[in-house]
Amino acid sequence: MKQRVVGAMACGLAVVAGLWFAGCATPVSSLPDQRGPFSIGEYREHLVDASRGREMDLLVLYPVPAGDVELPRDGFPLIVFNHGFLLRGDLYRSYGEGLASHGFVVALPTYAMSFAGVNHTELAADERFVIDRCLALDGVPSSALSGLVDESRIGAAGHSLGGKLALLEATTDDRIAAIVALDPVDGGGGPVSDDPILYPSVAPERMREIRAPLLLVGAELGGVAWFLIPCAPAADNYQRFFEAATSPAIEVTQMGAGHGQYADPGAGAMLAACAPGTVSDEWVRASAASYTTAFFLGHLAGDAEALVWLDARLADEEARGLVLVRRK
Repeated sequence: MKQRVVGAMACGLAVVAGLWFAGCATPVSSLPDQRGPFSIGEYREHLVDASRGREMDLLVLYPVPAGDVELPRDGFPLIVFNHGFLLRGDLYRSYGEGLASHGFVVALPTYAMSFAGVNHTELAADERFVIDRCLALDGVPSSALSGLVDESRIGAAGHSLGGKLALLEATTDDRIAAIVALDPVDGGGGPVSDDPILYPSVAPERMREIRAPLLLVGAELGGVAWFLIPCAPAADNYQRFFEAATSPAIEVTQMGAGHGQYADPGAGAMLAACAPGTVSDEWVRASAASYTTAFFLGHLAGDAEALVWLDARLADEEARGLVLVRRK
């Protein structure tokens, strides 16, 4: 079995406060904001869904036993992490590596999209295809993923458009059992089109269809216009998803964060159009990644103490004015 995060609530509070004492028997490496006990393997494949004429690239990061840590008999939870508009899956590799080190198989697809051809309904179907492919690879003895994926524990995550896609797919895919969306944007085609087939609105219309626990992490400055329009307009941002969500849901506003700070370095001009944050990129990414890891550990890996850790971390950061938190 995977190591537990902390031994007791007092231990979790002590860690958040930067302390460590003998009563916290779990090593630091198993805490959600640190690397976990597993090494990381990598698998790549170019996928073709001939039935829909769709292609995508797939990067999968998966746990590898290290030292005396053993693989669980029933496999690991699967997380599909969707990238933002016109970005790539490998721009979220830091999240994938952190999750894989804690015992998750993490799919980081790169979907086909362009300014002239972004169909949110098709992209959500691409996400489903990625889930199906990972489950299929689990059953192929020669595959790197053979025996690693637990089909009963699937989560979805994403940034910006990728966050919306995680939510959109969850409205019809009951396999998704937990969701993390990083500054998701519900907007459609903007001035180009508002076709409800191409750009179905999720909030508020379809949020009641989602029954999975939900964590929404939002950038305070996402709604600030930098070049012409904001990257995460207030009418379509994470707060609208939270307000329409069913319980349980957590909303975390990272104060001073900008919409583009969630991706790893290398996004270039696409995220340069977003209003910059007033806090460091490293803090935004590292904090969002630790929330994500703790949330999935709690809701997919059955580690209740990871949620205790998350509660303590958020309480500490809110007390210091770093975040605002709402819950349902």
